[in-house]
Amino acid sequence: MLHRVQQTVRYLGSTGADDRHASETARILRQLGADEELVVAGILHDAAKPANTLLWHRVAGVLLELTPRVRARLASGDSTFARYLDHARRGAELARVDGASERVIRLIARHHRRPGTDDERLLARADREALP
Repeated sequence: MLHRVQQTVRYLGSTGADDRHASETARILRQLGADEELVVAGILHDAAKPANTLLWHRVAGVLLELTPRVRARLASGDSTFARYLDHARRGAELARVDGASERVIRLIARHHRRPGTDDERLLARADREALP
């Protein structure tokens, strides 16, 4: 857990980090032999993160993974923090509206849950490796 907080602080404290992270996730997925739908999920998995997300939102989000019920309660509403915590579900909805496949939608929606399929494991790996 501490390692994830340190990664988050180091990587995401700079401007443009979310765009770099999406591109790097997609690059890693391609390198691992993922098909185009999985690469699309990698590019879009964090698309619903609010642009004004602060570093403390990110660190608190990692820490709140220890308390899923509290995290779920804090994810309701329209504050920046709530939108950050709920970005996986919101991103899946955006992908659905944009006509993405059910597979891409499911991968985006589940990218912060424990991976249960090979696709989810591959996306989780690329997501993790896209951080320094």
